[in-house]
Amino acid sequence: MDDSQLQNHKTRHLFLIKSSCDHRGPVIKSYPVCPPAPILLLLLLLFLLLLPAAMAAEAAGRDAADFTEMEERQMEGSRKVDLDEPLAIRCRDVCRSYGKLKVLSNLNLSVPQGHIYGLLGPSGCGKTTLLKCIVGTLKISRGHICVLGKPPAYPGHDVPGKMVGYMPQELALYNEFTISDTLTFFGRIHGLTWKETRARMDFLVDFLDLPQKQRLVRSLSGGQRRRVSLGAALLQNPELLILDEPTVGVDPVLRAKIWQHLVEIVKTGKVSVIITTHYIEEARQANVVGLMRNGRLLAEGPPDAVMKQHSATTLEHAFLQLCETNDQGGAERGAPPQGGALEGSQSFESSRDESRPILGGGPGGGAQEVPPYSADWKVRARHVLPKWRNVGALMMKTLVRMKRMPGSLCFQFLLPVIQVSLICLCIGGDPEGVQVAVVNNETSPSAYSRSLLSFLDNGSVHQVSLSHEEAFDGIYNGEYWGVIGFGKNFTSYLTKRMLQQRVSRDVVDGGSVRVWLDLTNRQIALMLQKKLHEAFQTFVDNKLGTLSYLVAQPIKFEEPIYGSLNTDFTTFVTPGAVLSITFYLAVGLTALSFVLERKEGLLDRCWVAGVSSLETMLAHLFSQLFVISVQVVLLLLFILLVFRLPNEGSLALVVVLIVLQGITGISFGLVISAAIDDEQSANQAALGIFYPNLILSGIIWPVECVPYPLRYVSMALPQTYASEALRCIMYRGWGLSQMMVWRGFAVTVGWNTFFLVLASVILKLRT
Repeated sequence: MDDSQLQNHKTRHLFLIKSSCDHRGPVIKSYPVCPPAPILLLLLLLFLLLLPAAMAAEAAGRDAADFTEMEERQMEGSRKVDLDEPLAIRCRDVCRSYGKLKVLSNLNLSVPQGHIYGLLGPSGCGKTTLLKCIVGTLKISRGHICVLGKPPAYPGHDVPGKMVGYMPQELALYNEFTISDTLTFFGRIHGLTWKETRARMDFLVDFLDLPQKQRLVRSLSGGQRRRVSLGAALLQNPELLILDEPTVGVDPVLRAKIWQHLVEIVKTGKVSVIITTHYIEEARQANVVGLMRNGRLLAEGPPDAVMKQHSATTLEHAFLQLCETNDQGGAERGAPPQGGALEGSQSFESSRDESRPILGGGPGGGAQEVPPYSADWKVRARHVLPKWRNVGALMMKTLVRMKRMPGSLCFQFLLPVIQVSLICLCIGGDPEGVQVAVVNNETSPSAYSRSLLSFLDNGSVHQVSLSHEEAFDGIYNGEYWGVIGFGKNFTSYLTKRMLQQRVSRDVVDGGSVRVWLDLTNRQIALMLQKKLHEAFQTFVDNKLGTLSYLVAQPIKFEEPIYGSLNTDFTTFVTPGAVLSITFYLAVGLTALSFVLERKEGLLDRCWVAGVSSLETMLAHLFSQLFVISVQVVLLLLFILLVFRLPNEGSLALVVVLIVLQGITGISFGLVISAAIDDEQSANQAALGIFYPNLILSGIIWPVECVPYPLRYVSMALPQTYASEALRCIMYRGWGLSQMMVWRGFAVTVGWNTFFLVLASVILKLRT
């Protein structure tokens, strides 16, 4: 081959290589010359060498995409999210603060419809607060939340309500209930029929491997109680299931069974699940996981995508890397880094297109604001008005608990009776057996001093004859409450005082009874003075007969207009004491009951089930009316029949006024429980109000004795006018036509209304 032929051959070879690599393809009109056989063999060898490598790469790609059956399902869920699948929950820029403490900070979260969402994070990162915001029991400070198409707690939307099944981190079960009572109670609230509740109960007992339905909750183990709590969340087949640590303390076999059930119920695409767990690797079974820390979402996406992004072999390792990266970079950027499927955004769903609207319908729609939601006035009215179905369920709950606690019920019934009995027995009576020293210098058996002392009430006053020195030593040592002294010539001097018109000062002093009293106890001192005056008047009547008027006081007390001459202090105290006992028992029981239910998570669980705060208050009010009615009947039986207190007025008015005071106590207890979270502070608040109200309300001492700056405070208290009204009804026989009576009723109703409104406002502000 000469030089020209060799040059043409090289040119043709380079042209072939270029044409095979150019996708546009060169335009070749004709090329009649064929390449030599060695070149064809070289190209064939090159093709055979590259083919196995390409096939291996394709196989490796398939293995990475389908690593396990669980990861294939997670990747499929990821592809569904990317295709604009409807979201069950969408949170955008959600903030929640408690005062200056920021719990949630610009949090974005997306839960696709028909998926299991695993929410992971350490204790105190805001998971429970976020869940409460999602179900509508806690208001957000800023941002927007959409749950199943509408904001939570929107009029006409059953979130909170039967669309949500909620299992709180606490057990949140009534210990006095059986398993059957528990599921029946939540079935009533969700509006299930008895047949539907029974069918679901049978299924859940079998599925969760629960003991007999008649077993009391308090007799179950911790794991069994948690399973009952999970059963209550699954009862009504909710569209959204929120489980806060559902597998803690559960057998591993049952844990796997629960996860299998969750996977099955989301396959239909109608049920969405949010689950929090501290078993991080357990969350790999979820379609999407969200890693939360310090009120922010560090990452959100399928578990394998999060692990792949951080080159981690376990989800826990990926979470650890995210936390370390967040700690290192958060101070510089002022925000946590976005990881995994979250390039440039917290939310996996929002990472697709930041220009899309928060609640937009489809891509390319441009920026839109949150769409307005509307509801007509009928829907809004039904949302505000109480559902009597819920009120009835709550009342049945309270009555069942009373039935299961007979000791507590008897205590509530008998305690007022015991208290008012102690008041009638121990307050207002005359002292008995009071030790008094007698120094009598007269020795004659017929002396007036001996006759006078014989008329002294020996039941109340115990006379001890002593010498002058012994008597005063005894009273100084606290052995005697008084000393009664008579002079040597007491009889003769007293006779001269009664018969002669003019006598000397010595005669007056000699004919007088000298008394020295210990006035440290005023009640005993007043009693001694009264008994001595009565004894002297009886002595004069005995000695002078018809001439006794000569030494009598020129003041005559006629028959009293109201009351009787022997009216004692007990008669004054008892009406106010009855009102006070009824009021404060209701305060204590209500405040303590609600605080304990909130502490154990029972109130939150009922609210998530769709029970409003108004329904809760009405149910408690109606339930306690039964207790108050029994208390009032027993109180009146004792004070009217046993202790013989007079009642000149309408018994119906007496009963109504006492019951109204009990309702006012319930209302005040609701205020305390709404404002205070722990039982110790609630008890302190109730006790702190008790004594000032008792002292200032004119219950144990007349209001007229209170100085004027405090008297205005006294008149504003709930029991001041009510106590006066009850005395007027019982002792004067007055009715509602008298101002002092209807004023007591009006003030009681006014305070009752004020306390109920205040409790409702506090609950609204706190949630």
